[in-house]
Amino acid sequence: MAYPEAIGFYRYAITVDMDKEQLSTILKDGSEQYLDDIWEMVNAPFFAMNGMEAVSVTPKEVTVRKTIVDRDINSNGFWHGGTIYGVMDHTFAILVNQGCHAVGQSSNINYFRPGRGSEITCKAKFINVSRSLFHVYVEAFDGEKMVASGTFVAFRLQEIHS
Repeated sequence: MAYPEAIGFYRYAITVDMDKEQLSTILKDGSEQYLDDIWEMVNAPFFAMNGMEAVSVTPKEVTVRKTIVDRDINSNGFWHGGTIYGVMDHTFAILVNQGCHAVGQSSNINYFRPGRGSEITCKAKFINVSRSLFHVYVEAFDGEKMVASGTFVAFRLQEIHS
């Protein structure tokens, strides 16, 4: 993994839960060609250390889930909004970083009800793709109930600066 030295000590605490062979089983409809890009995303420190799991990846839609643990619960006993946002954001990131590099520019989240279950599932799909921007719609679910949705915008990078 090619992560900046600023997070160097975290690299040693990360265990890679999904190898490339396992990951290839959930890639569909052309995402297979982006195996290396997607593998980097699902083994990024934030994703790995927060127990997220890619469920399905296509060039047009990504699904990610996370088992809720004690640290994900707020003072009222529900899922913390930051937990919901984090899973939504990384689901979005996997979608827009297939075949290129992109960074988040903005997001707007609406929370509809508290999350109470043991697992959050997020789904991201494109709204619009232009030469420099990706607009993505992301939904977060507690079972069948939508707990939040949002629009995310990413800026497509022409190159990566080291």
